[in-house]
Amino acid sequence: MNKEYKKDFPIFKNNPSLIYLDSTATSQKPQIVIDWIKDYLENTYSSIHRGLYNISEQSELLYKKSKVKVLENIWANSIKEIIYTYNSTYALNLLSSSLKISNKLKKWDKVLLSITEHNANLIPWLILKEEIWIEIEYINVDSEYNLDLVDFKSKYDEKVKIISFTHVSNVTGQIFDLEEIWKRKREDTIFIVDASQSVPHFKVDVKALNCDYLFFTWHKVFADTWIWVLWWKEKLLKDLKPSFSWWGAIWKIEKDSFSYAWLPDKFEAGTPNITAAVSLLKAFEYINNIWWYNVLEDYENNLVEYFLEKLNKYSNIKLIWSKQSKNRVWVFSMIIDWFHSNDIADMLAEKNIAVRSWKHCAHRLFWDIWLNHSFRVSLYIYNTKGDIDIFFKNINGIIQK
Repeated sequence: MNKEYKKDFPIFKNNPSLIYLDSTATSQKPQIVIDWIKDYLENTYSSIHRGLYNISEQSELLYKKSKVKVLENIWANSIKEIIYTYNSTYALNLLSSSLKISNKLKKWDKVLLSITEHNANLIPWLILKEEIWIEIEYINVDSEYNLDLVDFKSKYDEKVKIISFTHVSNVTGQIFDLEEIWKRKREDTIFIVDASQSVPHFKVDVKALNCDYLFFTWHKVFADTWIWVLWWKEKLLKDLKPSFSWWGAIWKIEKDSFSYAWLPDKFEAGTPNITAAVSLLKAFEYINNIWWYNVLEDYENNLVEYFLEKLNKYSNIKLIWSKQSKNRVWVFSMIIDWFHSNDIADMLAEKNIAVRSWKHCAHRLFWDIWLNHSFRVSLYIYNTKGDIDIFFKNINGIIQK
């Protein structure tokens, strides 16, 4: 790749020694998004939905345009299916609690999760396990950290009402073949996909996945924080009651009764994060300017191979996953014998190298593979082979100590 994308991100100009290797947690923001947020707050910012004055109407239009952009990029049918929430924890709690009060989940119904799930796709179901006595079973992974389809078949019985799987593991970087799951799915089962780590890396098509609900974030793809997308099939939304409600989600209030607003407002109670929503528009503009997934996937494959080539020189660094470059994104979780990963992250931080350590909010996976911690390197479009060289130079220094 000829273009140097790092210069598009002012954080690297302002922190010239920073080696940022934590994009799985959140991405850095290009200048075009930062300028857009500033311009919006200075010139157009206003509350939406009920204002009849000019800047409110402009904000409303931008808010809806951002949803149209999301719709186009995940191949959804209508903006009625696009709900904005504040984070994945909020999204899953909204969904799980709404399923409960709508009687879509009842006592002894079963939810299938994989052992690789982020806690955001685990804790809400554990809460329902305590509240209404649902059952939870976990699908294992095979030796290559793929979903174990044999294990899935054995556990997918008539009691299963929910299948909720991550698309890409935030620990191993493994891409799961979820199309194989929906091929085996019955009509009476709701299929939920956590696309938080797939949307930043490759094109996600809700029609190809044939899922019922899908959620992901845009702060991992150049936009502002507090903007998560919860997509759901419109026909399922009509029968679902929101688990909480008020301003924006209510259409009419009588003396002792009320009626919900139309979709998607029905599930967006309160004032939304308008600034983050409109930042999506410039994030998409930046994405379009770099020819997005074609460029990103080629560049990603190149850096994955380069990272693994460097890693293969270190027999004492163990990768949580096989050292194959196929069917994965540029996320690498590792351990080094006799070192605690927090110490490694701390020593790297002293050199202004940003990595993540501990269990990466995937405690169930670490419990199943008998590990207590790891340190994680995650790359993005602004990283280079030079960043990887600096990382391994410093890792080598730590090992030599």
